[in-house]
Amino acid sequence: MVIKRLFSPGAQPQATPVPAIQPVPPLRVTTNTNKRKLTREQDGICASKADVIKVSAFAGTGKTTTLCAFSEVNPDSRILYVAFNKAIQLEATSKFPRHVTAMTAHSIAYRACGREYSNKLAADIRPFHITSHLERSLRDIPSPAHNLYGARVIETVKNYLVSGDMELGSSHVSIGQSPVEIKNFDQRTILADAKRIWAEMQNTTSDIPMLHDGYLKLFQVKGPNLPYDIILFDEAQDTNPVTQAIVEAQSARKVYVGDRHQAIYGFRGATNAMEQIKSDEHHYLTGSFRFGQAVADVANSILLVKNEDVRLQGYGQGSRIRNISTEEGYAYITRGNSAIFNRAVQCVTNGEPFSFVGDIKGYRFDQILDVFNLTVNKPVKDAFLRSFSCAEELAVYADAVNDREIISRCKLVEKYGHNLPNLIERIEKSALPPIVPGDTNAISGDDKRIILTTGHKAKGLEFNNVKLAGDFMPLIDDEGKLFDVAKASPSEIEDVNIQYVAATRAMKSLHLCESLEHYLEHVNEHVERAAQCP
Repeated sequence: MVIKRLFSPGAQPQATPVPAIQPVPPLRVTTNTNKRKLTREQDGICASKADVIKVSAFAGTGKTTTLCAFSEVNPDSRILYVAFNKAIQLEATSKFPRHVTAMTAHSIAYRACGREYSNKLAADIRPFHITSHLERSLRDIPSPAHNLYGARVIETVKNYLVSGDMELGSSHVSIGQSPVEIKNFDQRTILADAKRIWAEMQNTTSDIPMLHDGYLKLFQVKGPNLPYDIILFDEAQDTNPVTQAIVEAQSARKVYVGDRHQAIYGFRGATNAMEQIKSDEHHYLTGSFRFGQAVADVANSILLVKNEDVRLQGYGQGSRIRNISTEEGYAYITRGNSAIFNRAVQCVTNGEPFSFVGDIKGYRFDQILDVFNLTVNKPVKDAFLRSFSCAEELAVYADAVNDREIISRCKLVEKYGHNLPNLIERIEKSALPPIVPGDTNAISGDDKRIILTTGHKAKGLEFNNVKLAGDFMPLIDDEGKLFDVAKASPSEIEDVNIQYVAATRAMKSLHLCESLEHYLEHVNEHVERAAQCP
């Protein structure tokens, strides 16, 4: 498919007017430090003396290069680089100058507040962890709703942990509108139970686990003073209010870098801080060296529905929008884990070589098997799933709390039935060694594997060839009505962002999914129609 250039004067889709273009000249300049070549945009950031700098960095536009260069022109400053996760921290440690300390917010907090909970730290808390502490509240609640009540209490605690608030209060209470909740749940009781559970989490002898976000909250409440002159805050769009509050409270100069269109972690409490940060200067990085203009045009088309008025420029080698054959090898990027499982089934059925990004355990096929076992009354390994008496009770719970993962696993069980255990075993045995983030940047020309990954796991990676799965949210419906960002929920906006993230992983070739191709055809029609107007 040929993507029409959307940004010539008078050629905007009438359904979604777009402000004037702000193109970026591909002029390069050279800094005096290590003779690092920078674009005009990057050089402007490095030259800034502002106390608070915000950098909107689009996909593949060299934000790490920019931050390294910024560090080099401030050699006498104590600099803290706040990394989004451990993998980014390790990569930054190898790339940044020695006077830069790279740490995650959690690793900073762990040293101050987390060590004492090392014997009870857990990745998550489930209702079965806290049921024994809720006996009084559960007396008048039907037993099938006990897990749901426990989930609401946990959600309330988690809402507080990721917030910038100092105390747990009524604004953090989570309660739904299902009939059982309206009839049996009370906000004041949930809040009281949440406070009790949070107190037990802080008790080192309690059986209720402490979460990593828990000691991060304790760190924030202490009001820490970090000993740095400059703080580089990376992936700011995916931070949560508690981390943002810690950084904002510091007297150091701050450089916030992120892409609001890559905000895809709302389910973890992230709030897209890039749209909230008040800065002295706002800079942009819009020239991507990852791909050429063809992929940049697709990305800009996706962002069109969000009324983005700044354009991504493709400075990389030529890229193409085309159909990619299985024999070529490509990264298959999906919206969710169900589509990953379906494609893996196709691979083992057709004898196609495949592997995953990261450990296969991260795709939780074991929980698909547990849902199947719950359905056929076989032993269930996962303690949370085991707490449900039957698959029907699990399905009701998943619908009530809108747990997409559980809902999708139930659908897979329904689709594959008694073949599931055998299929999972075959997938695990047939998968080639995984692609480990940080160890590779692209599938080489000789590699014919199909790399399976989700948009979330693909973030930060790049591949020669990318094929988009068919489970992304359509940007246009069957009647030709465009996605309306003004009426969209936060989760729907994240669905647009995930599509943008997935498309911009491609370096050379991008194979569109049917819904995105349909949307781009619609946009092209409007471009052609507008071009014919006098």
